[in-house]
Amino acid sequence: MQKFRTASLSRKLFTSFIISFLLPMVLVSCLVSYLFASRQYREINRQAADNLKLISAYITKYISDIDNITKAPYYHNYFQSKSSIEDLSPYEQNQISAEIGQLLQLTTYSRDDFKDLVVMSNERVLYFNSTDWYQYLPTVNPLTSRQWYTAAMKQEGRVAIVPTDERDPDAGTIDTGSFYISRKLNNIFFPEQTNIIMVNLKTDALESLFSSLTSAVPLMILFTNDSGELIYSNTPVDRQLVDSLGNQTLSFNHNTWTNYSQKLDNYPLTAHVLLSDSYIHEQVTTFMTAILLCYAAAVCVAYLLFRRNNQWIKAPTYHIKSVLKALEEGNLDSRCQALPVREFNEIGSSINAMAHQLQEKIKNEYELLIAQKNLQFQALQSQIQPHFIINTIYSFITLNQIGEQETLNDAFYAFARLLRYVLSRDSATTVGKELDFLNDYCSLFVLRFGDRLSYEIRCPDELRHLELPKLLLQPLVENAVIHGIEPSETPCKLDISLERHGDTLYLIIVDDGVGFTKEQLNSPGSIGIKNVENRIHLWNPDVKLMIYRVGRSTLQILVIPPETQP
Repeated sequence: MQKFRTASLSRKLFTSFIISFLLPMVLVSCLVSYLFASRQYREINRQAADNLKLISAYITKYISDIDNITKAPYYHNYFQSKSSIEDLSPYEQNQISAEIGQLLQLTTYSRDDFKDLVVMSNERVLYFNSTDWYQYLPTVNPLTSRQWYTAAMKQEGRVAIVPTDERDPDAGTIDTGSFYISRKLNNIFFPEQTNIIMVNLKTDALESLFSSLTSAVPLMILFTNDSGELIYSNTPVDRQLVDSLGNQTLSFNHNTWTNYSQKLDNYPLTAHVLLSDSYIHEQVTTFMTAILLCYAAAVCVAYLLFRRNNQWIKAPTYHIKSVLKALEEGNLDSRCQALPVREFNEIGSSINAMAHQLQEKIKNEYELLIAQKNLQFQALQSQIQPHFIINTIYSFITLNQIGEQETLNDAFYAFARLLRYVLSRDSATTVGKELDFLNDYCSLFVLRFGDRLSYEIRCPDELRHLELPKLLLQPLVENAVIHGIEPSETPCKLDISLERHGDTLYLIIVDDGVGFTKEQLNSPGSIGIKNVENRIHLWNPDVKLMIYRVGRSTLQILVIPPETQP
């Protein structure tokens, strides 16, 4: 320590460089590398998820086209009649077969992905188009035992998708050169008629499309049906991999893969996109290495520049440090002076601009806050609904017409006190003043509702001095009257009270009207309850508003904890 104190300034600067710049730079570089690597990892996984959506959309469109083709026989009268193939002569059968062939050829003329196409009726081949035609002759194993036939029967008119039955069960890998799409053609006029159409599709079209997606990122693309059978894979896979597709991660070819899967909405097919973890690690490692090398180079350059220009660095650094310290301590008027080194002068200009922007931002936010407070207060002042004022004036007219001058005078004074309270510019009040206002407010409601409404306000004298936001309770009373009491056909009572239980205060508004819920008050058009909750949050977020129904009464309760009380 003594040697450091007596060392030269250059040595001190070099030591400070090691401690204050180099070590933090290494830590920051590691942190930034990790953050960027994590971002790269997320980006690769996002690309895999996007490819899954793209693949799912394409295969859905592809299956939908085939689905429409399989519906083509419905245009023939045979599938809408009460005829049975056993009742037709050979000539009629050949005629129907030719006509069905013409229908199907119109939709499959330009397609080269069709390997076989078979139409059956009552377990007899009505039409087929295949290069291996002999497999559909009656002398071969019955077609009704084929998986595509039994699957179509189970689907009851919906599309069935099954793998080809030409796969070797003893082979190590699964051949996905083709797959079957079949469906049952239901005859609503003759349910006993059993009709099946099957299409054997080659996967060349899928391979040509998916090859462009896997050229940039090595992906395994697989499709399985609802039974877990492999329909298609863009690369040879073994049966163990297919059996483990239900897992999010799986192993294959001495590598771990992440499985992204999506079930098609309208078809019994699930798309799987497998992303190699080794590829991800390779990309992330390459990315991290590049970043670390860049940081290492930057540190070396910074060190060389420091060693060469330490005398030029010393004075501007001290000056900038002092200005930043002043800004940190809250002196936003502090500014950097002109510095002899261009780079440091630019830094000083940036710091000055930052300080100016910070001042402007604080000023603007403060002005915005004041404007928001003013707008909130203005909205608060207009919280008394126009229909309440109109109904009150009508009540005055009625009292004048019937000659109730004393009652009219009292009502006028109550209305004047109410307006004076509402229009005053105070944003805060006391419990006593708020309850006095509510007394005038409720008395005007009584003018309107008469014997249908009675009210009582109770508060201990020692609690009347407590402070709370002005007009906080008015929307709650209005909710009780408008939503609970007004719709009621029987006389109702409104009870307003302030109670202390332990150290907690409870502002309670109870009515025995028809009842309402907080959800109803939060519906469009019910602004009062939202205003109350926002003002409660600004006042103190620990204050809670609870609304619930007990028996025939609806309770609105403000729970005020001890720390909120003055």
